[in-house]
Amino acid sequence: MKKWISLICILIISLFALQPLFSKGYFPMHDDTQVARVIVMGKALKDGQFPVRMVSDLGYGLGYPIFNFYGPLPYYVGGALYAVGVESVVATKIMFGIGAILAPMALFLFLSPIFGNMAAVVAATLFLFAPYHAVQLYIRGSVGEYWAIAFVPLVLYGFFRALREKKVGPGIRIGALSLAAVITSHTISGFLVVGVICICMLFYWTVLILQKKWTKENVIRPVVLVVIGLLLSAFFWLPAFVEMQFTSVSQMVSGARTTFFDHFVCLSQFWNSPWGFAGSAPGCIDGMSFKFGKLHILLAAMSLLIWVLLWKNKRTQTKNVGMGVAVIALLVLVFLMLPVSAPVWRLVPYTTFIQYPWRLLVFGMMAIAICGAYSVSVIRLPIVRIGVSLGIILVTIIVNAKLFVPQYQYEQDSKTFESFEELRFTKSKISDEYLPRAVAKPNSASEVVKTTLLGTSPFLVRRLETSSTRFFAELESEGPQKVTIYKAWFPGWTIFVNGSTYHPQIERGMPTVTIPGGMSIIEMRFIDTLVRIIANIMSIVGIIFLGGLYIYGKKANA
Repeated sequence: MKKWISLICILIISLFALQPLFSKGYFPMHDDTQVARVIVMGKALKDGQFPVRMVSDLGYGLGYPIFNFYGPLPYYVGGALYAVGVESVVATKIMFGIGAILAPMALFLFLSPIFGNMAAVVAATLFLFAPYHAVQLYIRGSVGEYWAIAFVPLVLYGFFRALREKKVGPGIRIGALSLAAVITSHTISGFLVVGVICICMLFYWTVLILQKKWTKENVIRPVVLVVIGLLLSAFFWLPAFVEMQFTSVSQMVSGARTTFFDHFVCLSQFWNSPWGFAGSAPGCIDGMSFKFGKLHILLAAMSLLIWVLLWKNKRTQTKNVGMGVAVIALLVLVFLMLPVSAPVWRLVPYTTFIQYPWRLLVFGMMAIAICGAYSVSVIRLPIVRIGVSLGIILVTIIVNAKLFVPQYQYEQDSKTFESFEELRFTKSKISDEYLPRAVAKPNSASEVVKTTLLGTSPFLVRRLETSSTRFFAELESEGPQKVTIYKAWFPGWTIFVNGSTYHPQIERGMPTVTIPGGMSIIEMRFIDTLVRIIANIMSIVGIIFLGGLYIYGKKANA
């Protein structure tokens, strides 16, 4: 009962950070494609596509497989709301809010068994009101990132619970599902989390061997958790890795004006850096803030001092270990965001795809929130603990709630977000890296192709049907001719001309077919490639394993 009350309190506290989402209108952000992605996801779901990979409208109206590569989980939520009739802007705001609320609640569930309910509520508040959380919500618009970080505490919760359980319980299931949610929310965060988990597992096993406490359960359970998490999310990550070569992503990354190593954070910026709505730049002055927050740092410093004094206290041993892990994690994260860590990063593969060292701030703000809450957890008198906790929560809201506002808000009808120019040019131009390299990208809305078929001579369209995964046209032509279908060609598209499979010529990234004179039927279907079929089967196997663990756990604990 106390946990439910605590979760309700966190929900109420969260409202102070989410007030702009309740206002009428919308606001700008760096990744200003969120409404468009919700719209196309909703359309794809209505088309019966699942898992969603290919979308219509985006890609300058040529369609492209954004959700084959870009974390789809948040957009399944927003798109489903849009598909059942919720306005696009409202559905997008709900998607924002759910991710923001999940983060502090998940951290509370992870910390409450270690630090107690009150301290866990304090940690959840510090986590939610970390300045970088405001940057993610209202400046960067990095929905996938803060959805991903929301599930990280549940991954940790699952790990620790799985190791403590004498029999197979919910720990592995919670951890595996949460790991899959991290991966399918944000590709880069998933890559980082899986890498860190593997390193920590190796370190943990080494410690157990040295202490002669090694058991097969301590090896098998973490491995099973990771394997099931990877299987559940395989439908997404496996095609993303294998089929990335067919997009312009590598070209975009290699052509960037700055590299990963231009975006380290200066140490002083963690304490204070100017608040702004622009982007990251080389050096110590950026267009947005990377600060942890002075209040957060001061609370963490006070907790560190108390931790040193109580390190040998047996009464607080579990809390001390938790604090120690958080301190080490925070120091490592800070180091990896500083220029001095460049030699270490050069050993890490695919840093160009990570893009920015300061992405680690999402994990840093969780670690510093845990540190800040430690001092509350060791207070023995309940009345004092409650008083101090309420004081910290109140001051945190007063100091940091003012950061949780967008640069400005504007009113725009939801239908405007769905217009031809908005979807097929304005938003397509922001994120067109998943188009095939050969596609010529328009420089203005007037250059966007408004037709779906173009022939070498005139023809009559008797019937035309199009969706995210299917194109059907019945044509009448006076003689043989070549017809270009204005769909971006990507593995999975299959063409039939007059009922027979046709292997088209690919010109400028689009298929061209030759039709005879008279009536012709051209049909294009987007089907799963072999790698997607394998990935889907792997995810089904993951679901079966998860169900099997549930049944086995029920029997074992009966």
